[in-house]
Amino acid sequence: MSWKRRKLLREKLKNETGYIVKDWGGKVSVAIVFPNTYFTGMSNIGFQNVYRLFNALPDVVCERFFYPDSDTFPLLSLESQRPLSEFELVVFSVPFEMDYPHVLEILIKAGIPLRSKDRTKNHPLVAAGGVTAFLNPQPLSPFMDFFFLGDAEVFVHTFWNFWRSCPFTGSEEKEDWLNRLTQSVDGIYVPSFYCESYNHDGTLKSLSPVKPDLPYRIRVQKSSLAEVEPARTQIFTSNTEFSNAFLVEIGRGCGRGCRFCAAGYVYRPPRFHKVEAILKGVTNEDLPKRWGLVSAAVGDYPYLEELARFLIEKGVEVSFSSLRADGIHPVMKEIFKAGQHHAVAIAPEAGSERLRRVINKKLTDDQICEACVFLTEAGIRHLKLYFMIGLPTETDEDITAIVSLVKRIRHEVIRTAKGVRNLGTIVVDINSFVPKPFTPFQWAAFDGVSSLKEKAKKIQRLLSGFSNLRVHTDVPKWAYLQALFARGDQRVGDLLEKVVKNGVSWTVAFREVPWNPDFFVMRERRKDEKFPWEIVDHGIDREFLWKEYEKALNGKESGGCPGIGFYFNSNHKCTICGVCKKYGTDLIDFSTKGDEKR
Repeated sequence: MSWKRRKLLREKLKNETGYIVKDWGGKVSVAIVFPNTYFTGMSNIGFQNVYRLFNALPDVVCERFFYPDSDTFPLLSLESQRPLSEFELVVFSVPFEMDYPHVLEILIKAGIPLRSKDRTKNHPLVAAGGVTAFLNPQPLSPFMDFFFLGDAEVFVHTFWNFWRSCPFTGSEEKEDWLNRLTQSVDGIYVPSFYCESYNHDGTLKSLSPVKPDLPYRIRVQKSSLAEVEPARTQIFTSNTEFSNAFLVEIGRGCGRGCRFCAAGYVYRPPRFHKVEAILKGVTNEDLPKRWGLVSAAVGDYPYLEELARFLIEKGVEVSFSSLRADGIHPVMKEIFKAGQHHAVAIAPEAGSERLRRVINKKLTDDQICEACVFLTEAGIRHLKLYFMIGLPTETDEDITAIVSLVKRIRHEVIRTAKGVRNLGTIVVDINSFVPKPFTPFQWAAFDGVSSLKEKAKKIQRLLSGFSNLRVHTDVPKWAYLQALFARGDQRVGDLLEKVVKNGVSWTVAFREVPWNPDFFVMRERRKDEKFPWEIVDHGIDREFLWKEYEKALNGKESGGCPGIGFYFNSNHKCTICGVCKKYGTDLIDFSTKGDEKR
């Protein structure tokens, strides 16, 4: 069967451009593993960026692995078709909590012992990075030798400089090498050097180092985007969500301060790439004809008009990763028309203005409808509207408000499109709210599977029968699992192992573990309760997050992260959330200060 697998991988490579094949002689072999399908992994700009950064090092060979889309064995790399177990370092890039079981399955398929303590010097080192690693590494911690907490652009220097001076060759004990690593490289978390203890009620008592000279919290490493190349597409393939488009990161983070959004807190302060950095190395001859601009809030990019007009003049089709209803720049109408765009997604998130104040979305019904009219006038025929259900303080009136808002949007779009004949589709995407670490809602309880099902059914029922209108809903039982993985501790790792290794269902596993999963998912946390994810330090003051939670419960808005505009107009340092106080202002690009256009 292995020759068939190798043949399939070689055929997949033939459909790619930009992949890197390096001779292994004298180089450190690194496997970068995306624990989901090839289609999903190759659509992820962060995964491609790490692949590019590692392979740019002359003494490193980095090859890709994906979660196998069949039971074909063995698990082989895409570039050289080598088994995972032959690599010196295995790095999982994990952007989604729901891929945690895949991480364990991949280790099993590769013949690598699941738990770090069971691996010897004859096995690869196993590490993880990505946003879930610095949101809450604890559920995966029993299975990882270490975590990279922070931006890959930092570790490509600090970690590899350490490796060159102290490579892991198996000649010394792994524990001794890991100890040297933690003493030498900031942002490295070695779970075996820390111990969880619990109170009688099951809550976390402490997460403390078992070795001297180790910090109680590990500082996340953040890069100044003024000093690094933008993350971008390295490998082009039609087998991705964006089908051979050139994706490029224009900014990292978002300053809006939506209280449900982890990206708005863990990537503080928002940082932007300059236009010249984005266009560096791209000539008129090799200018890609389809570009995707990637950022948490594209409309907040301070150089959007300059970049967009340059690309439009070059005949480039431009698309965006996301749009806010109040962040639609006038130049976007030109972009839509020039690029023959037909579909755009916006996210009202909640149906009522009251609930949008709770989540700090800061959008009115009028603004949302005006945005939809603008998009229709710009030639957009298909709209996708993202809503969440199960948000804190949500009432039945908030659910019916989703229906009312969608009906109003449909009416405005039909009127603008001059009738149903010219109308495309409106897709209403209903997602279950999952509380995330390092957000003001980290204290909030998950709404519950049965409650979410009823709310979704009500929306579907009230919006049924309308032409050109479709409603999609997620699966609440999977949202429950996501909440468990997002806010669990090492005990959730035991549950993961039971399901994956023993092959039992989640229902059976829930019955067999000596604790109730609802304890992690359905319970509102106390103000002073210790959280397992607080081993990670993003620089955010806990008291700031709690005050934001109180404001949410009282329906009060706040201004979000002033890094998005504060530094353009002030010489004062911001101390609101604590991030700039701890990191300094090195991450802020002051060159945009005072620019009236922004």
